[in-house]
Amino acid sequence: MIRSKLLYILTLAAVVIQSCRSDEQVVNVEDSIITDSPSSVTDAGNARGMYLLCEGNMGSNKATIDYLDLSNPDGKVHYQRNIFASRNPTAVKELGDVGNDIQIYGSRLWIAVNCSNKVEVCTSDSCHRIGQVNIPNCRYVAFAGRYAYISSYAGPVTMGSVQQGRVYKVDTLTLEKVDSVTVGRQPEEMAVIGGKLYVANSGGYTPDNYDRTLSVIDLNTFVEERRIDVDVNLHRVRKDRYNQLWVTSRGDNGGRASCLYYLTVGADGIMHVEGKIDTPVSEMCIVGDTLYYIGTQYNNGVQSGNTGMGLIDIRRHEPISTTMFRAPEIAAMELPYGIAVNPDTKSFFLMDAKNYVSSGELLHFHPDGTLAWRQWTGDIPSRAVFVSKGYADNTPVEPPHTGNSPWIEAVDEYVPAPGQFVNMLPKYDSGDDASAMIRKCTEYIAGEAGRLVTLGGFGGYITFHFDHPVMNVPGEYDLQIFGNAHSDGSEPGIVMVSQDTNGNGLPDDSWYELSGSADIDSVGKVMYGYEITYRYVPMSNVPWTDNMGNSGAIERNTFHSQEYFPLWRTGTDGGMMTFKGTRLPDNAHKKSGNASLWTLVPMRYGYVDNLSNADADGCSFNIDWAVDPVTRQHVRLDKIDFVRVYSAMNQQCGWIGETSTEIQGARDLHK
Repeated sequence: MIRSKLLYILTLAAVVIQSCRSDEQVVNVEDSIITDSPSSVTDAGNARGMYLLCEGNMGSNKATIDYLDLSNPDGKVHYQRNIFASRNPTAVKELGDVGNDIQIYGSRLWIAVNCSNKVEVCTSDSCHRIGQVNIPNCRYVAFAGRYAYISSYAGPVTMGSVQQGRVYKVDTLTLEKVDSVTVGRQPEEMAVIGGKLYVANSGGYTPDNYDRTLSVIDLNTFVEERRIDVDVNLHRVRKDRYNQLWVTSRGDNGGRASCLYYLTVGADGIMHVEGKIDTPVSEMCIVGDTLYYIGTQYNNGVQSGNTGMGLIDIRRHEPISTTMFRAPEIAAMELPYGIAVNPDTKSFFLMDAKNYVSSGELLHFHPDGTLAWRQWTGDIPSRAVFVSKGYADNTPVEPPHTGNSPWIEAVDEYVPAPGQFVNMLPKYDSGDDASAMIRKCTEYIAGEAGRLVTLGGFGGYITFHFDHPVMNVPGEYDLQIFGNAHSDGSEPGIVMVSQDTNGNGLPDDSWYELSGSADIDSVGKVMYGYEITYRYVPMSNVPWTDNMGNSGAIERNTFHSQEYFPLWRTGTDGGMMTFKGTRLPDNAHKKSGNASLWTLVPMRYGYVDNLSNADADGCSFNIDWAVDPVTRQHVRLDKIDFVRVYSAMNQQCGWIGETSTEIQGARDLHK
């Protein structure tokens, strides 16, 4: 057990361990009604409840789980203490010694209890025990696909130990350990980005010689590829919606202060340290574009100075000025220890660990920082996870979907912009109308057909659906969409998603954009609300004008002699086609030394036909990336019914022609 308070706890352990739980009775759940106010229930957003992990002091076997019930049938807000013991009365020694991490993945609740050398796995809706995974001195849990990854000190609690740590790979269905890999000393939190697992190594058992690296593990081979030098005594690792990593250093408990680092993937495709924010961060929570943090600095295991709280803009890497943490109840907290933010309502919870050996306190605040209520908890409340209304044990609350295919069922719309492959992919035949072209597109990309459909120049789009809604599973990619990108050949298209809120089975409801890496990497270069109009001129370059006062043409070339304007649209709207959307910055460059060759550089993530289909993560999309295309504000969607892809560049590359997105199919990653 190596937290910043370790030295303090080791001193207490000799006293506390005398009352170890061998002769104690299981504590029954304590149910309290916090408030009768319906507004508190409304403030829950999509959460039906929240689990709070209380660590319990080391050696006392007093780890507990409390539950905040936000959807009780009586309309009141209930707080239940120590639910694991009451719902699992046959569990040996209740939850165990030092609760270190709690996570929800799908419909299962994972709890790492490090000094008890185990991870408990329960149902997420009821906390009923499913099974246990035995991991020595386990610390934190991360997930990707079918597997859980658990960091481990790989040895007992021993100050001075130079034991290398390990990460265990566990099948989330069978709970079997399938592999493990050696990492740095005393590994802590982890995060998954682009098929890589990033692990913070602390070296916390040797305060005179801390580790200072981040291990990088390839999840395909499960081999440690390299280590990134960051700073001493690393602890927290969180990824944001832009695939940046946020990593905390706890400092050296002396002259070297705690601080926060942010890392991004460079042009070489490798994660690098990009910058540092000089503020102590002991716990953090990322919601949308905001990082919420509390920061306690320690000196030799004892709190040193005041605890700070604040916000950081993750796109600009800058602190945000705010008054939300100025409430007198916050100033009076004895030891702020944990923070959780409701992603729907932005209300937040602070956890006060008090003196580490008695009951802690949970304080709930409205988004503006005014206190809503406070409640006593178990010992050392530290981490919280929200339970979505979408799950009940292993069964969705909504009626089960009958659709089972992971592949596209049908195309709903096909409106390509002019381009050199239009009328060829798919082939236009005389007399074809829009419906006929939609049927052809369905034949090309539905199921596992795997043929190419072109979207033409900027704005051209295709809309399709599956035989079921695609669910937004927290922490996972939800969709894969395939194109024909290759090395030096990226023609990125933007993904839009929509829910059938009016229930008519048509793609006529609100659309939301899945925000990709250009929104963070190319600030000031992305054009939002870009509009272009093409004009039909038979068998000629297709002229265009845009809302920026520019004009140009989709130019014909010697390789494709057919009409470039979609022929079934020539008699529509006076032979004019107008498209509006987000225009990505140009990515084409002439190769040095050979002016006839072009390089089309890919974006980091988040676009169709951007990275090779062989790069599974590069072709994958997370519904959590959804933003309103006008306001650019994050939108939370539990599921989507329709997907739209459109060409997002207006770029001409000499003899290569216009940059046009192609699509080859798509799949639901949860089927």
